[in-house]
Amino acid sequence: MKWGKFRRTASILALFYLFFFGKNLFPETKEPVLTTQTWMKEGFSLRESIQLASEFQKGKEEFRKWIQKRQKKEQGRIHIILKKHNILLYVEQSGGRPHNKKQSKENWKNTGASEMPPPEKDYFFIGGSYQNLDTRFLPKSEKNHSGFYLGKKGEDHKIILEKRDENFSGSVSYQFSYLQTHLGNRYKPIPHFYFAKDPDFYSAFDRAGSPLTQPILNSYFLGINSKKKETGHKFGLYHSQTVSLEPGVYYASPNQSYSLTWAPYSRIGSIYINDSYKNLLGWDSSLQGEAMGRTDQFYGFLYARSEKKSWDLGADGTLYRDYNGALSLPMQNMVDQTGVRQDLQFGRLRWKKFFVLEGLQSKEGLRYESGFGGHVPLLFGDWGAVVFRYRDYTEEGFNKFHAAGRGLFYEFRKDKNTISIGGEVRAGKQQLETKLSFPLQQGYLLEISGIYRDKKMEMRSWFENWSYAADYNVNLMERNELWKLKLVGPEFSLNLSLSQKTETVTYIYYANLQFLLRF
Repeated sequence: MKWGKFRRTASILALFYLFFFGKNLFPETKEPVLTTQTWMKEGFSLRESIQLASEFQKGKEEFRKWIQKRQKKEQGRIHIILKKHNILLYVEQSGGRPHNKKQSKENWKNTGASEMPPPEKDYFFIGGSYQNLDTRFLPKSEKNHSGFYLGKKGEDHKIILEKRDENFSGSVSYQFSYLQTHLGNRYKPIPHFYFAKDPDFYSAFDRAGSPLTQPILNSYFLGINSKKKETGHKFGLYHSQTVSLEPGVYYASPNQSYSLTWAPYSRIGSIYINDSYKNLLGWDSSLQGEAMGRTDQFYGFLYARSEKKSWDLGADGTLYRDYNGALSLPMQNMVDQTGVRQDLQFGRLRWKKFFVLEGLQSKEGLRYESGFGGHVPLLFGDWGAVVFRYRDYTEEGFNKFHAAGRGLFYEFRKDKNTISIGGEVRAGKQQLETKLSFPLQQGYLLEISGIYRDKKMEMRSWFENWSYAADYNVNLMERNELWKLKLVGPEFSLNLSLSQKTETVTYIYYANLQFLLRF
């Protein structure tokens, strides 16, 4: 068996193995109990502390309901303390992604965003989106997209009416006792980002309990929930022609950490993982992944992150396969296509924030690219660090190149705040890079990233996508320059990008704006 085929097969088996046995491999530890003394130490009065401890002992569901009845100022104070003790009452999942990705969705489970209390269980909402892609490489019909949404969310149902471009559609999600049904172009019982995805739209507000989950193409789901609440096991039947011409089956675990679909006739399936594992041999880890296709022809990604705080040591890695944005296209039309696919693996080990070892390998048709590198701080302190970076690049196939890149950067990394600004010289050509990411108040995130390369620079550069990744976080790019800005929160989202291809002097502009209002 060839190594490439063995590696792909092993990746698939790893996904399914983690799905069936992951919970046993990574046991979760119990969260701390907040006693009266704990609340008093945080500045509450004796009377308030007794009440808080009493309500907390009733369980998360009852504690959530009790908090929602308090004043907003008191809610914020309580949530700060819960976050301090690593207690999550609301599990956020990533925002949408414009392929992206992934955005996501650009899943917020690991974003570090401020924890926000959910709205009331019964409310109306309106939302909208506008997207503009200014480029001469696409027809006008594919450059601009706009949508407007109106709906209602209740404790056991969601209803939405939509206008996407010139098309009107709607969707209904309803739970009656243990029976669940999802009909239309928006709601589904599985958390998969790419399943039946509308290639022209995405939602930046896709998280647990959101009325604006990812827009999909016409799909129907009928199934059973093992509990009357959302936290049960979900399984049933689905029909979505954009995925498979014949019906299939689906399953989603409690809290939607694991999920899969399968269409027996076409053998098209999908699998989804988004889970965290606390104190596994002293490491706090998370795993995110999604794949669609057949076992011998699938597209997707697997992204893992792990941290051992006592050693100030962290590691993250990713592997993915893509083919011209295949995941965002009708899957039943893509699984039998032949063409150039890209398989990429990237790994990174970070110690004390600024010492780094990293490696990358990519195969895209007959184009093989690989490299390794290291970061060493020359000066560092509470103010940040001046870091020297070395990378060794190799390309084989139609072209053969080899070069060493040497760079100097200023970096500041604390909690979820990141600043990285600097440049690299490779084979006499210069490359400038910047990376800024900050969690803001009220659950908002701001991130700016960019890269500028001298023209005719040999070999592609490693470009890191959003730090709060819910998908693969590093890819290869050969454009002269690329700049991105993202601001995303509970009610508003803005994505901007500007880039220039190597063979032209014109620029490509992209803008996506979304809003969501509840009343």
